[in-house]
Amino acid sequence: MLFWKRITVGHNERVLLFRRNRFIRLFTPGDHLIAGLAHTMREERYNVLAPIFASEWVDYLVKSRPDVVAEHFILVETSDIEVAIVFLDGKLYRTIGPGARILFWKGYRAVTVELVNVNDKPEIDRDRIPALTKLGRESLAVFTTIDESKAGLLYLDGKFVQVLGPGPHAHWAARSPRIEIIDLRRQAVEVSGQEILTRDKVTLRVNIIAELRVTDPVKAGTLVRSYAETFYRLLQLAVRHTLGLRTLDEVLADKTDIDPQAAANVRAEMAALGVEVGAISLKDIILPGEIREILNQVVAAERQAQANLIRRREETAATRSLLNTANLMKDHPILIRLKELETLEKLTEKVEHLTVHGGFETLIERFLSK
Repeated sequence: MLFWKRITVGHNERVLLFRRNRFIRLFTPGDHLIAGLAHTMREERYNVLAPIFASEWVDYLVKSRPDVVAEHFILVETSDIEVAIVFLDGKLYRTIGPGARILFWKGYRAVTVELVNVNDKPEIDRDRIPALTKLGRESLAVFTTIDESKAGLLYLDGKFVQVLGPGPHAHWAARSPRIEIIDLRRQAVEVSGQEILTRDKVTLRVNIIAELRVTDPVKAGTLVRSYAETFYRLLQLAVRHTLGLRTLDEVLADKTDIDPQAAANVRAEMAALGVEVGAISLKDIILPGEIREILNQVVAAERQAQANLIRRREETAATRSLLNTANLMKDHPILIRLKELETLEKLTEKVEHLTVHGGFETLIERFLSK
C-alpha cells in the first residue's frame, strides 16, 4: 500500500533520498511529500555548515548524475599533477592534493577554486605563504626561510632546479622538494687530533686550522656529497704529506708549516668545487708524553750547560781582573798603600773602640795577625 512521506529540510540542511538503496533525489530546504512504501525508503541528512559533502555516493553522483552535481555541488577534481586551493567566502579554506575528487555544497557559502599545475609552477607565490602557513601540514606545502649570507639549493623529485636567495620560500609537497642551505660567509675549519708519523717514526698529534668561503653554491652543493667533508680529507692529506717527510728534529727546529705545494693542491681542488680556501696552518703540534719528557730533559741540560758556561766566563773575568790589579800594584807601589787603607776602613767598621800604638804599620800587622 502506498503512503505519503513528508520530508522537512531546514535552511542549513540537504537530504538525499534512497529507495531500495538506490539514489532517488536530493531535497533542498522546504517541506516535501513523496509517495512510496515506508520500508523501502531511506534518507541521509547533511548539514551544509560543513562545506564538504562527505559521502560514499560522491563517485556515483559525479559519474551517473552529473545533473544533480551541477545543480547542488561545486566539483573540485585534481589530476596527478595538480593541486587545488579552495576559498570560502574569499578566505583560504584548504588545499587539495593531486588525484582527488571532492564535492562542496553550492549556495550556502561562496566557494572558489584555483587549480595549480605543480609541474609548471612548483613554487608558491610569496603572498600566499602567510595564509598557507596557518594550515600547517594540511597546506600540502614545504616551507623554508633562507637567512642573509646564505643560499638554498632547490631539488624537486631528486633533481637540482635552482638557487634560492634569502627570504621565505614555499613549494608544493607533491614535487618532493628538498632545500640544501649553503653558507656563503667565510668560515674557519679546524681539524683536531690528527695522528701523523714522522720520517723517524715518531707519532705526533696535530691540530690544523684553515679558512674557506663558498663562491659557487651550485658546484659546492652538487659536485660532491659534502664539500666540507672533502675539504677535511684534503687537509688531512696535506698535513700527512708535510710532516711525513720530515724528522722530529726538523719539525721542531724549522717550526714546520703546511708544505706550499700541498696547500696549493688543496686550493686548486676546492676551487674546482666552487670553494675559495684562505690561510692553512698548523695550530698545534702535540708530542707523546715520553717524547715530551725526553725533550724537557734535553732542554734542562742545555740550560744547565749555558749556566755553567756563563759561570766560568764570570770566574775567568774575575781572575783576569785580579791579575790586572796585581800588575798595577807591582808597577805602582802607591796603589798598595791605597788598598791597605781601603782594607783598614772595612775592618774598623766592625770595631767600637780602637787604640793605636806604634803607628799605622803596627795596626795593620795586628789586624792581619788576628
